[in-house]
Amino acid sequence: MYPVRFKLRHYIVCAVLLLPYLMMMLVTVLAVLNLSGCSGDSDPNTPSAVNYTEQGWSHYKSGNYAQALLSFERALNFDGNLADAHNGVGWSHLSLALNPPLALEAFQNAVQLDASNADAWVGLANTLYLRNKEATDFRAAIRAIDNALQGDAQYLFRHDYDSKADLYALKASCYFYLGEHQSAEVEINKALQVDTTHRTAVALQNLLKE
Repeated sequence: MYPVRFKLRHYIVCAVLLLPYLMMMLVTVLAVLNLSGCSGDSDPNTPSAVNYTEQGWSHYKSGNYAQALLSFERALNFDGNLADAHNGVGWSHLSLALNPPLALEAFQNAVQLDASNADAWVGLANTLYLRNKEATDFRAAIRAIDNALQGDAQYLFRHDYDSKADLYALKASCYFYLGEHQSAEVEINKALQVDTTHRTAVALQNLLKE
């Protein structure tokens, strides 16, 4: 048998020799854990509110409004404060024409969370115009269009309307139904300056001439 002193020295030597390898293994394990954690955040296939919102707009553009609605609602399950997901819910309900009150609520949520989302203001204006329960709906629709025109331009003209001519024509329609024909004519002229053949603007112009 080896003396106790020899055994102790042997263990110390072994520990010293193995220490670099143990440290290397520890660093490797930590690196792997760190990479796995980061990859989960950067993986574009990982479900998230933003990913589901992007899927929603893709479905919307293809005309699959029911699937778009489902994607936007999934996005809100991840992040209930994502304004553009609420906006997507609004446009989906508006296009499906199944539940206008839910569309109105969704657009209101969107603009409350992000007042610069011009697309949500346009959606709100359209919903109020279509509801037209009373004159206040047309007034509110006009204010919503003004907010859209002052909002972030990157949100405009993504779907369902093509230019500012559409927005001016919508304002003109609101003024027309309010009986404020002079204001309607101003908005019609703005629309026609952008698009001389805009159907709604031309139709309103002809109505005002009668």
